[in-house]
Amino acid sequence: MKKLALILFAAMAVSAFAADTQVKGYLVDLACAAEDGQTAGFGAKHTKGCLQMPDCVKSGYGVLTDDKKVIKFDKAGNEQAKKFIADLKKAKDIKVSVTGAVSGDKIAVAKIDLQ
Repeated sequence: MKKLALILFAAMAVSAFAADTQVKGYLVDLACAAEDGQTAGFGAKHTKGCLQMPDCVKSGYGVLTDDKKVIKFDKAGNEQAKKFIADLKKAKDIKVSVTGAVSGDKIAVAKIDLQ
């Protein structure tokens, strides 16, 4: 029984360590990304003011990658993004590096940093 517990603990530790991924791209809200995310230059032109509009806040946030994929934030990540955006000094061209566990097109956000 002890061996099984040790094996399970080791497997969980390895999978937890491997789960953190860094995703880089533009911070976007999901409403605007769905509408304009495939438009050339959208990420660089997307503004802090837009990210703070009520409908945009309500839609949630994500990262628009260089290959035009949107990686959506989890609920806790959306809360982190609100605080991150409130503290931003930049008005647009908001490139970020987001660290967390990625599953499909979603990320459980651990950290958001400005690039």
